[in-house]
Amino acid sequence: MTKREADIFTCFADTVVSPEPLLPPVRSTDAAAFLSEWLGLAPKLNAAGLRAALVMLDLAPRAMGFRVGLRKLNRADRARFLQRVEKHKAPAVRQAVKALKGIAFLCYYGDDSLMKRLGYDADANVARARALRTAEGRP
Repeated sequence: MTKREADIFTCFADTVVSPEPLLPPVRSTDAAAFLSEWLGLAPKLNAAGLRAALVMLDLAPRAMGFRVGLRKLNRADRARFLQRVEKHKAPAVRQAVKALKGIAFLCYYGDDSLMKRLGYDADANVARARALRTAEGRP
């Protein structure tokens, strides 16, 4: 994933997740790195489509009357843009934005340190499960 794509995704995810002030900003998590790894493992056509969607997200505000792209909008304008695009008349646009929002949430909340901060420790759960399986004599 290019730096531009990572910046677009981070900006979009920050708008969608809106974590601050209670949770760390998207830039402080591995959300963009996770997406980059995901794109590297995805079929080439899927990865290309998602990359194109990210670029379109950055350009779309200009087409909708904003003077700058997504990355240069302030937080309030990004939120207004997102509200407008979520109500777009074209179902395909609404569905694409919904899918991108899901990806943003998955990438953000998939960060291990964030999950631990929220009280979920995946490593501890796996260790408990292994201990239980051993104690019960299961493979």
